[in-house]
Amino acid sequence: MALFLLQQVCFVFFSSGRLEGIPADAIRLSFRRALPMDLATACYLTLPVLLAGLVLLFREIAGLRKAIRIFLTVMVVIAAFINVCDIALFAAWGTKVNHKALSYLVYPEEVMHATAGAPVAQLIVILLAQTALALLVLYRIDHRRSFLATAKWQRFVAPFVLPVLLFLGMRGGVQPFPIDRSWSYHSAHPLLNLGALNGTWNVIVLLAEPPEIETNPYAFMSVEDATRRFETLHAKSTGTPQRILTAQLPNVMLVLLESWTADVVGVLGGDSGVTPGFDRLAREGLLFTNFYSTGFRTEQGLCATISSFPSQPKTTIIRQYGKFDRLPSLVNTLDSAGYRSTYYYAGDVAFANTRAYLEAMGFDKVHDENSFPITKRTRWGAYDEELFAFHLKEARTAQQPFFHTLMTSTSHEPFDVPVDEGFPGKDQPQQYRNSVHYTDRTLADFLDACKDQPWYDSTLVIIVADHGHFLPHNRGNHTAERHRIPLLFTGGALKPELRGTTNHTFGCHVDLAATLLHQLDLTQTRSWWSKDLFDPSVPHFAFWTFDDGFGIANAEQCQVYDNLSGMLLQRRDTSRSTDADAEQLQNGKALEQVLLDQYLGLSQ
Repeated sequence: MALFLLQQVCFVFFSSGRLEGIPADAIRLSFRRALPMDLATACYLTLPVLLAGLVLLFREIAGLRKAIRIFLTVMVVIAAFINVCDIALFAAWGTKVNHKALSYLVYPEEVMHATAGAPVAQLIVILLAQTALALLVLYRIDHRRSFLATAKWQRFVAPFVLPVLLFLGMRGGVQPFPIDRSWSYHSAHPLLNLGALNGTWNVIVLLAEPPEIETNPYAFMSVEDATRRFETLHAKSTGTPQRILTAQLPNVMLVLLESWTADVVGVLGGDSGVTPGFDRLAREGLLFTNFYSTGFRTEQGLCATISSFPSQPKTTIIRQYGKFDRLPSLVNTLDSAGYRSTYYYAGDVAFANTRAYLEAMGFDKVHDENSFPITKRTRWGAYDEELFAFHLKEARTAQQPFFHTLMTSTSHEPFDVPVDEGFPGKDQPQQYRNSVHYTDRTLADFLDACKDQPWYDSTLVIIVADHGHFLPHNRGNHTAERHRIPLLFTGGALKPELRGTTNHTFGCHVDLAATLLHQLDLTQTRSWWSKDLFDPSVPHFAFWTFDDGFGIANAEQCQVYDNLSGMLLQRRDTSRSTDADAEQLQNGKALEQVLLDQYLGLSQ
């Protein structure tokens, strides 16, 4: 119990900046709230000791005593290791260890790259300190005293009393139902909820649970009500969408920017000076100011963009064979209209099952780090300037019309690209700004070079981030600010009168397919979620998910809901009618319920 208390202190106070705005009373309540689950975990881990101890009540076995010490030592080390993993994962993903995180362990090299920006030295100190303190106490206990000297009546009573007490402790108390994860969720601050969730107990449950959901965990309402709400939110068009193109079937170049958040994009109100290139490009194109990422990983943004399927809590569809290959495909629709499709990435495209997904979606050609010689690279692949240079060379002979998707990588964590972009310092926010500025500079140079190519005048360029990031302002994983990202339409095929304009329509990744295809007078089959951003006759909103919750935003309101606690984590306009907000929240629940129903149905 003392070790678990120490671990909660380490988790909650590891980064003092995370506690800004959280009252001291709320922090104290979090520690009280953690006690029942800490007790339950201690009882679970004590069960093997109890079973061995019951034998020692009637027969002394030296090897059994040694086995108890070894078991407890191993449990101490494992518990401490889980705690530092939780600390690192919360900083990156806003969650503790979950099935989604465990699924990435099949790519150990990429996991090391992704976590390279974590303060490893501090985490190692925490691991060693916890282990040393716990073992110091453990080995001060006299493990040699024989139980045979205990009074006979005590030795016969103990096998009946102790298991009952341990069972009550494992339940977390005498309440009607045993405690579960939801017990820890008591606050509107995710840090405090996860702090009260015992990390070791959480991993035990994860190992006992099937890694893939079999039933919809988000049955908020009847299927009929959820479907009705979904269909209302995705009503068919009754108007005429705005036309933005000068050509009937232009080339389409989709540039996915790794980890760009609106917080560093100047024209979106972000930090000044980080993206001067993008800011200039925005003055030459059509900028969306209320666009959101569907999730917080590249593969989530990719699936939502190409297949119009939102990210899911707890799981990732791109990892599920028999599901992702049944999704609709923007690529196949374009190919049927005569487009030649190519995917460009300068790293390992096999990571997170991406190559399998791209092939299933129908890309004619997939380029990765093996497609061209790399002179400079980060841990994720070639510098973005080399990727852009490779594309320029390849595009000279590309069959038109083409659909080219370029996925950048230099601005991927750990943001250690060794270039000086004018943001001094080794702290993560500055390194993040530095890497984004590098990509921004090379992106602007790339598009300037594209303007000199013969294919540019008949090309629509769509620039969008794959997802946002908690840096540089340490946004919570669930927050709307973390999910707000840039979206820009530009290129020679954009109507001149739209250059330098802005569009305030709310949308997210899933809307890109319908928006593009309607401009091309093409229809995407089985496009469940996608809405034309230029169609004023349909409802427009952004919807995103995180580990166990969702966010929904439109022009009137933005709300973020936590499934486990049933609490609102964020509400943009607190002066609005609660009835109107309740309706929006029900719509968000319906969307999440329908999403998981569709996810489960894809393998049936």
